Amino acid sequence: MKITEGKIKTGRKIMYKTNITQYLLPIFFAAMFCPAIMLGQDIKLKIEAPESTVVGMVIRVSYIIESDTVITESDATNFVFKNIEGFEILYGPAVSRSSSTSIVGGERSSSYSIRSTYNLKALKEGEYTLPAAEIKYNGKKYKADAVKVKVKTPTDKPEEVDAFIKTIVSKQRVNLSDTLTLTYRLYTTKEKGRIIHTDFPQPKGFYASNVTPYREEFPIEKINGKEYKIIDLQVLVLQPQKEGTFTIPEGEIVLEFATPTGKRVRDFWGNFINETIRSEKTIKIEETTIRVQDLKAV
Repeated sequence: MKITEGKIKTGRKIMYKTNITQYLLPIFFAAMFCPAIMLGQDIKLKIEAPESTVVGMVIRVSYIIESDTVITESDATNFVFKNIEGFEILYGPAVSRSSSTSIVGGERSSSYSIRSTYNLKALKEGEYTLPAAEIKYNGKKYKADAVKVKVKTPTDKPEEVDAFIKTIVSKQRVNLSDTLTLTYRLYTTKEKGRIIHTDFPQPKGFYASNVTPYREEFPIEKINGKEYKIIDLQVLVLQPQKEGTFTIPEGEIVLEFATPTGKRVRDFWGNFINETIRSEKTIKIEETTIRVQDLKAV
């Protein structure tokens, strides 16, 4: 009887151990091959944007999804906006993907991100909340904190730009077989910015060859005690077609000048730059008269 009882007890112990193993093995293999099931999924959502900007300036705004598992561009479809209050969308969204892998303490970990980027031009003063960043992934919603951008008006007005153009001809009176040079020369107290529009006069009665230097030079000339930078905007070599008195009419150009405010701001790449106020100036080109004679008249 005792021996039989001993066998029965032993059999019960074996049965008990076998049952525990049956429960533990599936869990062990699930942990090995499906770590996401055991650890969960880490997804972060954020918006990168400057805190403030100035009317007329361009900023860069990025909507970013970060995860420890592979994500696709379809997950960023919620970040396609046709209108953003207070701003003009100049470009975007530009979608880019990146990934990285690191090994720490013998353990390997990967991270993935998708970035949707816009270039926005501030239109008017005020404080604006950027469109919400929210996605639904595997049945769960993820949300980013609201981001506000303050748009300010420029506090400093640009000082008046002192600039004018001289029309310079090498000869006011030439023979029919002669050539002469016509130069439109800019004098300015500020650095020349972008040329927005040009309307150079057409020299009728002459064959014209454009010999404007490719590289701009900036010599200084002092006029009435004020220093001006000099830039030759256009240089033409003229060959008369016929005799007579010819008036080359007026023209104009529109230039953009930038005035520093002394402040540091972020550009749309996120880098600090010197803030400037941009202004346009229309500059007239004066007319000039050239007399062409034949050899006998000289």
